[in-house]
Amino acid sequence: MNVKYLCPFCRSEINPNQNIILSTKTKHNHVGLVLLHEEMGNYSVIVSPSLKIEMGEVVEFFCPVCHESLNTEKGEHFATYIRVDDKNKESNIIISRKHGEECTYKIDETKKVESYGEYAKKYRNPEWFLFKE
Repeated sequence: MNVKYLCPFCRSEINPNQNIILSTKTKHNHVGLVLLHEEMGNYSVIVSPSLKIEMGEVVEFFCPVCHESLNTEKGEHFATYIRVDDKNKESNIIISRKHGEECTYKIDETKKVESYGEYAKKYRNPEWFLFKE
């Protein structure tokens, strides 16, 4: 399946070779790259060798192209980017920024929500993302 992941700001493709590449900054101001597997529910992660992230630490995510923050304003500690499937249908992807917390939501244009990961049930109402204030 030919899936593209895009920055919601510059719309640059951020998933070469089956990995979503995000720029990261820790609470101790360490910076580096994080590669997430593009398959929904696959929580394989590759981290820059020099980047030290503590279990449970909330990191900041940025687009590796335009450097805009991907962190959401709503919710506790999430980031977002866009998924475009092989039929050119777009969905918003919301992921936890907490290291070790496997939690992903996919929200399509009809506002249908799919959740992935063992922590997804912790946040019972991901629809906070859908509402504009």
